[in-house]
Parts: sequence; C-alpha cells; structure tokens
Amino acid sequence: MKKCCLLFCIAVIPFYVCAENQIVDLGRFNFSLSPKILKDGSITDIGLGIMYTDTLGGELRFRNTNISKNEELLGVSDSLNAVTENSFELFILPIKYYVYKTASFRLWSGAGLYYNFNTLAEKGFFNMPALETMNPPRERVNSYTNNFSMHLLGPLADIGISYTADWFNVAFSGGIIPVFFLHSSQEISIVPLLDPNHAEFSQDTWGSPHFYVSLDSILFKYVNLVLLYDFAKLHYRTLDFNDNLKWITPERSIATQSFKIEASVLLPMGGNMRGQIGYGYTFDTTRIDAGVTISGNRQYLILTAKKINN
Repeated sequence: MKKCCLLFCIAVIPFYVCAENQIVDLGRFNFSLSPKILKDGSITDIGLGIMYTDTLGGELRFRNTNISKNEELLGVSDSLNAVTENSFELFILPIKYYVYKTASFRLWSGAGLYYNFNTLAEKGFFNMPALETMNPPRERVNSYTNNFSMHLLGPLADIGISYTADWFNVAFSGGIIPVFFLHSSQEISIVPLLDPNHAEFSQDTWGSPHFYVSLDSILFKYVNLVLLYDFAKLHYRTLDFNDNLKWITPERSIATQSFKIEASVLLPMGGNMRGQIGYGYTFDTTRIDAGVTISGNRQYLILTAKKINN
C-alpha cells in the first residue's frame, strides 16, 4: 500500500528585484512601494535607498508575503489542507557603487546580506479507505497539523545595468547568494495513524547557491514588461514517516526555480510618475531528489505607481 503523503513547504525562497526606476525621489533618498494582490494572499515590496556621494550609495529592500488557502493533499481526493504561510525577507546592501553613471546609462554593483524568515502552518484531515486493509487495520480518517519555521542568512552580491532613451527604458539586474546558512524547526502530528502521533525535528545546515535575474522594460512610456527568474538549491533533512508508519528524517535534495512574467499599463499621474495596473503570472517548480517535481503556478494583480526616467 502506498503511504499517505504529507507535503510541506521548505526551500522555496522567494526573491525581490528592485529596478532603477524608483517611486519617490527625495534628494539623496528614494523610496518605493509595490503591493501585489494574489488570489490567495498578497506581496508587499518596499525599497529604501540613499546616495552617500554621486557614485556610492546604499539600499534596503524588504518583502512581505502572506499566503492563506485551502487545498487537497497531493494524491488524496478526500482531504482538506488549510495553509497559512508568511515570509519576511531583507536585502541589506550598505554598499552600492555606480561604476558608470550618466543621464541615460547606469552600471552598478553592490554587496551586503540576505535574510529570510519563513513560517508555515498546515492543518486538516484525510480519508483513505486503503488504511483499513492494513495489518493491523488503521483508521481511515485522520487529522494532522504541521508547523514549520525557517531562518536563512547569507552574503549577497548584486549587479545592475540600465539604459534610458526617449521612448524606451530597459534595466537588467541580478544577484547571487553563493552560500547560505539555514536553521529550521518542524512539528507534525497525525492522529490516530502514527504512534507516537507527534514528532519534532530541528536542524542547522548550509545551502548553495541562490541566484536571481530581472529584465524590466518600458515601451513608449506607457507599457511595462518584466521577466523574473530565480533558482535555489538545498540539501536538508525532513521530518517524514516510512511504510511502517515510523517517524524518520531522510536527507533530501531540493532544487526550486521560479519564472515570472509581468505586463502592465502605465497611466500618467503628472511629471514622470505613472500609475501602474497590470497582471503577473508565476511558473514555480520544486524538484525533490532525482525524480519528483511539484509545480505551483500562480497569478497576481499589480496595482502601484512607478517613476520613469524621461
């Protein structure tokens, strides 16, 4: 008999890309705010930058992601899984150096730290008639809870290049976290299937690498097209159970990647400010070990403001 699969989220590391086009320019300071509305949650991006000199600056980026949804367990039609996930990310770039900077062309690089705090809470039930055919027979209906938290920290290197013309703006940026430290803890209970029905596990490990790239273009000052991609790889131990219904902590290799497409219309708001209304779609995949791949595509609404260079 196939065991019941209880999947939980780990190593899906969201990413943040801040284009050179900031929302508010306050002298040597600039500020950006970009909320995105998901079907099952929201994403809020905030950026704060400062120029120490004409060529040297710093930047702080923040992203908060909240997801809340109800779904079925993978492969179990008679089930309910209530999911709440929160992610808090910081991109700290105390050094951002403009290698080349003119009115129309900019080339920069930066260095700093990346931090991510992620929590996941799941609870629900599953009904599997096949459990009654086991020896000894098991209850077909079970309830469960899964609570997971993760802290991730690593050095960050950032690069970017942008070009501005009369009717065309383009900005390419990317970053890499070559190695990162991860601390995670997890608690799972499955009642009455497992004995003992509750287990806890925590670990400290390392992962490598995590990188991201972005291509942000503005056509004719009114159409914004954005392509985003990121990739992360991690080896870690997960809390699970085997065919004999005993708790185990097998080692897993996880590779996650995400490709996003965004298209929006920029509406005049006075000066070089534009209201931004658009649509985004994410293609997410998570590959476990050598064979199992999980897809989780998602769409979202973009509703914010954007400053463009004239």
